[in-house]
Amino acid sequence: MTQKICVVGGGISGLSAAYFALKRGYAVELYESAGLLGGLAASFSFGPVRIEKFYHFICGGDKKLISLAAELGISDRLRFRKTKTAYFYDGKYYPFSTPLDLLKFTPISFLSRLRFGFHTAYSKFNKKWHHLDEIPAKEWLVKSIGEKAYQVLWHTLLMEKFGDFHDQISASWIWHRIHRVASSRKGIFAKERMGYFEGGSQTLIDAIHKKMTEMGGLVHLNREAKAILKTKKGLSVQLDTSTSSPFDKIVMAIPSPMAARLVRNRDAAFSERLSSVHFFGVICGVFRLRTKISEAFWLNINDPNVPANGLIEYTNLNPLEPISPHKIIYMPIYLPENDRRFAEDDEVLKSEFLASLKKIEPNLNDESIVDFRIFKAPYAQPICTVPFKDKIPPVKTPVKGVYLLDSTQVYPSDRSLNAMITLARDLVDQHFPAQN
Repeated sequence: MTQKICVVGGGISGLSAAYFALKRGYAVELYESAGLLGGLAASFSFGPVRIEKFYHFICGGDKKLISLAAELGISDRLRFRKTKTAYFYDGKYYPFSTPLDLLKFTPISFLSRLRFGFHTAYSKFNKKWHHLDEIPAKEWLVKSIGEKAYQVLWHTLLMEKFGDFHDQISASWIWHRIHRVASSRKGIFAKERMGYFEGGSQTLIDAIHKKMTEMGGLVHLNREAKAILKTKKGLSVQLDTSTSSPFDKIVMAIPSPMAARLVRNRDAAFSERLSSVHFFGVICGVFRLRTKISEAFWLNINDPNVPANGLIEYTNLNPLEPISPHKIIYMPIYLPENDRRFAEDDEVLKSEFLASLKKIEPNLNDESIVDFRIFKAPYAQPICTVPFKDKIPPVKTPVKGVYLLDSTQVYPSDRSLNAMITLARDLVDQHFPAQN
């Protein structure tokens, strides 16, 4: 008899898990609380284009994502382009894409520039990270590149990303961040290359959903899971006003704090463990402008008066022409979920975001803005404090038949499309044997 799988969560990990399980012969149903699929990779209509609510990019080393794209027949919509990185420091813009840019980066000494270059090369080629799990990133970075270079290049970035936890973040997390981006170059002196899908991440989401439907998978939108129940016929999911049919296995493809609520009535101790993993949320301002801000795709911001640690000029990666002549800017701000801005009106937030953007580009005015949107997610960034690897919840949970896919499990990697696809594939390969 074919086993039935329930997937809770329609983000990229949940969709991938559902697709891979269907390929192995399982009957699959997916429940998503929102009215659309994608989770943090979901899209919205922004004038004539449809783009992600939260920015995404693809690196050349994202092998599982690239392989899945080929499997789904959408490789022809995957594009890679040379991109640029820059720093905004002390009110000035500094290109930061090439070894020559590094040598010209005058805010730090020449010796510090050399140390930074060697450290980046080391992080690219080194794959041993477990010993870094117990070392704070600040300590590791200061030792590697010096105190001044740390203050200029990393301190404010960590402060804006992790707040009061900035000096407790594991060096492993920073190492992988450097490693992944550095690996997007074919060589030390090669230019940076990033990728995207024509049509954005929605292209990938739609392709997975289409394949799922063709294989008999069912997707239920606007159906929030409240709890996992044990019945005589198997496992069920308590929904808003009803209970699902019974399943043999359930995959919770949602953040740990949300999963904690689903299993509280089944395993209180495990629920408490999941709740102990802390997250920051994100509020992302998305601008549609008449003019570009810079030539950089990724502009690192080191300015205590700007609450974002980076500005992502998406159209410097994906030009979106000839569909639209406008420029797309993402400005993410990472905050505790109880921060007052999560309850703030979008118009109030628009004024705050615009004031921050004008600190970077003083010539910007209201006429420059074609459109603006705000998107919020309460569980966007796991706080990877030292030591972190032993805090990571297991994929196979103590609750029989229940599995978890959560961004903490890709540590030391940061959350990405590739990382979550890899996690989902590994779950199915290791725990869901093929059905006869």
